[in-house]
Amino acid sequence: MTRTLAILFVVACAAPAAAQFSRPTACTDCIAGWFYFDNDGGAAGDVDYTCASSSYNGHRGSDFSLRGGNGAIDAGHDVVAVADGVVERVEDGHADRCTACGGSGCGLDFGFGYGNHVVINHGDVKTIYAHMRRGSVSVRTGDSVTCGQTVGQIASSGCSTGAHLHLETRPLGATSSAAYDPFQGSCGSARSTWNEQGPYRGLPGATCGPPPPTCPDGTFPIWTCNAAATERTRCIEGDVMTEACEHGCVGMPVGEDDVCGEPPACPPGTGERWQCDGGDRVRCVDGMTMRMTCPFGCVDASPEAACMSGPDDADGDGHNTSVDCDDADASRYPGAPETCGDGVDQNCDGADPPCPGDDAGAGTDAGAVDAGPVGVDAGGRDRDRRTVHGGCTCRSAGDATGSWLFWLVAVAWVRRKTPR
Repeated sequence: MTRTLAILFVVACAAPAAAQFSRPTACTDCIAGWFYFDNDGGAAGDVDYTCASSSYNGHRGSDFSLRGGNGAIDAGHDVVAVADGVVERVEDGHADRCTACGGSGCGLDFGFGYGNHVVINHGDVKTIYAHMRRGSVSVRTGDSVTCGQTVGQIASSGCSTGAHLHLETRPLGATSSAAYDPFQGSCGSARSTWNEQGPYRGLPGATCGPPPPTCPDGTFPIWTCNAAATERTRCIEGDVMTEACEHGCVGMPVGEDDVCGEPPACPPGTGERWQCDGGDRVRCVDGMTMRMTCPFGCVDASPEAACMSGPDDADGDGHNTSVDCDDADASRYPGAPETCGDGVDQNCDGADPPCPGDDAGAGTDAGAVDAGPVGVDAGGRDRDRRTVHGGCTCRSAGDATGSWLFWLVAVAWVRRKTPR
């Protein structure tokens, strides 16, 4: 139970944000053994980042054992900086063929047990490169180093039992007790400090700097149609690009970019520009022909054909200015009801008609009375109906006084003509 709690504690206290690391050796096949950080939280035994036991009790770093052991030291196998940084401390000159943590020139009294070593500050973490070959340290305190730069060679100095590189990662200002596992795993850190962690019991990748962006699953560096064939997608160095294919996506042979389909062809003589076609105007875009009827005709103009505009109907009475005598008055239009005698031409026929029965108005036809009021003549006077002996009824054009004057004149004339 105690060991389980200790492991959970270590996993919970995952590595702080750190520069991403490249592998610490220049060689690719010179390492034959791995002893990882002990993740059991100080309990007895050892637990590596995979929860296996490729470690040893209390180990605070990652060991990369030299193939051939101490006998391969003289061949010279370079140790390199895992990231850019500034050298914080160096120590050199100690015995480098140790086979135990003690004895002549070996043990904890030499370079804090690290023997010949280098400490590099990376800005948010620091790394320690321990047990290196005497005289191989190639940097000095205060030097700026770059990722992959040689800082020494693998050997067995300090508290060491054989040739290997001990790489230790710590937060800035912390002691060995705060060192953490740079490997991600079920019993290791929650995130890897390596750009490319590599396989278990294998070397990490040699990529320096921030990890290269990755592309989502199912994307590729070449354009690829989606399942619906409506768009195509590609991804280059983590940058995903998607392009809609309005006319469908066409799959090409493996290894070639898929392409967006071509639009349907337009009829000969048509294009995106509006053109007159009789009384219509026509254009074609992506194979789709559009036609617009122009009621008042089409005219070729720049930049494209246009429909001519017709007469206006400003008052909205359904009759435009070509026939409407007053396009500001919705009560005046051809066929509108007329009001006689108001001085207004409502039906646009050019005149306001006089009212029936008035002077200049419609008279009485034969045997019929006009439409005016009975008893009113064209001058507006009462009519007089008089009876003449002999069975005839006469109508006078004037009033009764006028009739008597007529008869008096007639009698006087007759007397004058009679001989005396």
